[in-house]
Amino acid sequence: MSEEGVFAMLKFLGRMEKTRNFLLILFSVVLVASLIVFGALSGNQSQVNLAVSTETAASVDGEAITVGDIISQQEAAQRLMGQQRALPAESTAQQLIRQKLVKLEAARLGLTASDTEVSNRVLEIFKPVDGGAFDKKQYETSATRQAGSVSAFEESIRNSLSEEKLVAYVTSGVTVSEAEVLERYMKQNTKFDLSYVNVNAAEIAQNLNPSDDQLKEFFEKNKKDYYISLPQKKIRYIFLSTAKVGEKLEISDQELTAEYEKLPEERKRAGVNVQEIVLRVAKPEFDGEVLDKARRIIDGLKKGEATVSEKAFADTAQGQSERPTTASKGGRVPGLVKPAVDPSKQDDPYQRVLNMKEGEITEPLKYGSNYYILRRGAAVEKPFEDAKREIEVSLRNRKAYAANATLAGKVAEELKKTKEVQATAAKFASEVGATPADMIRETGFVKPGDDIKDLGSSQDFEAGIQNLEKANDVGDKIPVPGGFAVPLLVAVKEPRDAEFSEVKDKVAEAYKVSKARERLESIANTIAEKAGTAAGLGAAAAGENFKALESKDFTLGTPLGEGPTATTSEALEEAIYGLKVGELSKTPIKIGENYLIVGVTAREDADREDFEKQRDQLAEQMLTQERGRVYSDYLSAVNKRYESEKKIKIYKDALAKIDDFNQENAPPAPPVPPQGIPGGQQLPPELLEQLQRQEQAQ
Repeated sequence: MSEEGVFAMLKFLGRMEKTRNFLLILFSVVLVASLIVFGALSGNQSQVNLAVSTETAASVDGEAITVGDIISQQEAAQRLMGQQRALPAESTAQQLIRQKLVKLEAARLGLTASDTEVSNRVLEIFKPVDGGAFDKKQYETSATRQAGSVSAFEESIRNSLSEEKLVAYVTSGVTVSEAEVLERYMKQNTKFDLSYVNVNAAEIAQNLNPSDDQLKEFFEKNKKDYYISLPQKKIRYIFLSTAKVGEKLEISDQELTAEYEKLPEERKRAGVNVQEIVLRVAKPEFDGEVLDKARRIIDGLKKGEATVSEKAFADTAQGQSERPTTASKGGRVPGLVKPAVDPSKQDDPYQRVLNMKEGEITEPLKYGSNYYILRRGAAVEKPFEDAKREIEVSLRNRKAYAANATLAGKVAEELKKTKEVQATAAKFASEVGATPADMIRETGFVKPGDDIKDLGSSQDFEAGIQNLEKANDVGDKIPVPGGFAVPLLVAVKEPRDAEFSEVKDKVAEAYKVSKARERLESIANTIAEKAGTAAGLGAAAAGENFKALESKDFTLGTPLGEGPTATTSEALEEAIYGLKVGELSKTPIKIGENYLIVGVTAREDADREDFEKQRDQLAEQMLTQERGRVYSDYLSAVNKRYESEKKIKIYKDALAKIDDFNQENAPPAPPVPPQGIPGGQQLPPELLEQLQRQEQAQ
């Protein structure tokens, strides 16, 4: 590879590092500011103090890493990666220690970037997209916005450039031979038809049928694992179905019109128009380069203004966007963007525009292997007739829930007086629209965390029966899936050793898994020995209650298997590449807890005539990977040297304090909307059908 190619690659690596530093400083500033505001509003001064704490959590050769540094780094990682919870403080501290080591090692070797190099990089980053002159004022505004000050921004660039030079110094002697490149080409482009068996404990366990005596023996040996440490309660409860109550409700057009008028403006919208600029990341090592380009495009569009015109964005999209279907239309995204109903779609970048004003554009949004720049366009109103069905579903939903809640309160009062479940259910059956038999349910002996028939694992139900201590104690109404429950305590069992009969299912499951794991390797070896060849694998697998699967046109580097069980490893790929047609792997290959037996039924070796077309690109990829490995090994050696010289110190108490802080302030997991009703209740089927028809019509 040419010297220019080497430095081009290093520049990509450096820009990835630079990008991380930019984001770290930016998010640190945002984090501190937001915490100060939050602390002022809530009075929770301890959170603010910890986030800006100068207490030392670690140090490298006397340079401190503070508690505040770690929290800021965690917050930056959360925002960049879209994580709900922070990484452990220990992991984050190691990242910051690495940054310190890079800075110190660059200084030791005389590789720290000069002021001139920093200035040149600034000019490169902030070169106007239209080729105009460098705008110093715009640069200072942008740098301050990202890092808090121009000096802090330029220090991050200095650190990035210094690491680029350190990478170049450490990896200058790295090469790959022609033979190595050819071997990689052959491996990547050879295709195989495979017959394979995945020998796993789950399938073995399914075919085990232990006797009661075997299970009892296993139970006695592991009895301590089945100790019941919490009281168990048997509950008889009256169930009131919200769907049944909702069926009786009548809703007039006047009510629907009134509901429509009360809707906030955003709820009256059919959606908003959106424009996009899409930049593709062809390879992971180009991520920083693409992100820099996205930022330059944004700075060129905004020019210091809060909004961007539709035409200006369209012109840029036509020249810069890498999604042809929308670029040719000025970036216009087909259809309208609407609020996501599915919680799994909440991270969709297009959802961001719904909280923006018309004309505003997003920062670069990473989604999949692309960066997106989105512009919020005009909103499109939803007429009353179009919204009517949705409003009816929502209104019926709320009214049914409210009516059922009131009714459940009456049932609870009655049951507390009479203690008679049957009589109470009969008294209110007509109002519920159900028979007493449908309303009365009973649990087994359950404890917190258990799955309960019809309810699943319900925290509301657990909380509702928590204070029931004596037989015939009655609780208040409890929101449960589908309605409300009014509980009466039948009996209590105190903590104790479990009886075999009550944990038999759990014992059977544990026994099967235990025995299956013991037999895994033996069964895998038996299949391989009996098969002998790829053609014999199917019959050999069937003899051990397994099925041989097929994979057509398999190439190395792709997972072997189906769905979430698909997997690969270096050992598996080496075994496959070494097989001729008809041959079988001599020994099963262990990946995780499973064993794979693989045979080749057809093989198409790579065409060497195409090698020259891919040679340079493949050589560059291999050089990049090898340089990354060499540099990583170098930093590991530097780390060990500093540790052996006791120049790295980590203060466990400070890290524990950070983890405790993050645990206390972690956001709750986003709930899955239970069809819009509190307590996990479901809409009546006919109402669900209405909503589905409405969505299809849109």
